[in-house]
Amino acid sequence: MSTIKRASRKELTATEILDVLEDGGRVVIEVSILGKTTNVVIRKHEGTYYCDTPMKLLTHDSREELRDCLEQFRLAKRESNVEPEPASVTP
Repeated sequence: MSTIKRASRKELTATEILDVLEDGGRVVIEVSILGKTTNVVIRKHEGTYYCDTPMKLLTHDSREELRDCLEQFRLAKRESNVEPEPASVTP
């Protein structure tokens, strides 16, 4: 039986989520959409990565595609080794 890791939005980095998937587990992320709390299930099956939302099942062929999805929908927190964007300077 696979391990299920439960987390809230932005609690885990994309790398941490991907590590759970590579070990055969799943990640359930609790999110709030329009004031309603729901779950997004992230999983991997036979080489395909899935992001199962209440509205749509998203599929990805690679770790990089899933990482982009996690970042686009802000499900994962920012990696600590990523430099923050510089503040804009007004002359």
